[in-house]
Amino acid sequence: MLQLNVKNETSRLRAVVLGSAVHNGPTPSLEEAYDPKSLEHIKAGTYPIEKDMTAEMDAFNAVFQKYDVTVYRPELIENYNQIFARDIGFVIDDVFIKSNILPDRERELDAIQYVIDQIDPLKVVRPPEEVHIEGGDVMLWNDHIFIGTYKGSDYKDYITARTNMHGVNFIKELFPNKIVKEFDLVKSKLEARDNALHLDCCFQPVGKDKGIIYKRGFREEADYLYLVNL
Repeated sequence: MLQLNVKNETSRLRAVVLGSAVHNGPTPSLEEAYDPKSLEHIKAGTYPIEKDMTAEMDAFNAVFQKYDVTVYRPELIENYNQIFARDIGFVIDDVFIKSNILPDRERELDAIQYVIDQIDPLKVVRPPEEVHIEGGDVMLWNDHIFIGTYKGSDYKDYITARTNMHGVNFIKELFPNKIVKEFDLVKSKLEARDNALHLDCCFQPVGKDKGIIYKRGFREEADYLYLVNL
């Protein structure tokens, strides 16, 4: 049995699921780009190739091994992007939450089923269908859970909007003793600098009392100031 225990982003890491770049598939066409950053690189001819991505993931894995972290890798799916393992599922305290992700990515969850099978089934949660939530939008900081969302009425028009307010409220109900704070993120389909795909793209806690923040990723300055004051 895997004993889950995740309270924040910076405590000592014991075990982790690390994505894979093997058989990542060909560079997408412009029409297939899911987000403006990918679009920018496809246009410029700088979209990363499998060989380079695999080398980076191997180097990352070597760091984990150096520090005695148990590393789980997803089972291989041919011609498929399996790099972003945090998006498809995430842990809060001792609960593993399966993300309701883009339907195209459902197979990524199947590829880590062997890990999920090692968790107490009572501690594995699948939100109802109307709940959209991706792990990259969920950031833990002890008593706090920070969640990136998009509150625009045109939510459904943005494939870059991955976590909705149903997702925020679902987490609030699941963890009534936590301070759950949502952040309204800037979204764009075309301009990479005006798109915060996930909360973890514009905010990262560092150590115990510092953070890296990209101010323009937040639609409301008050949300940015909330983090600064904290």
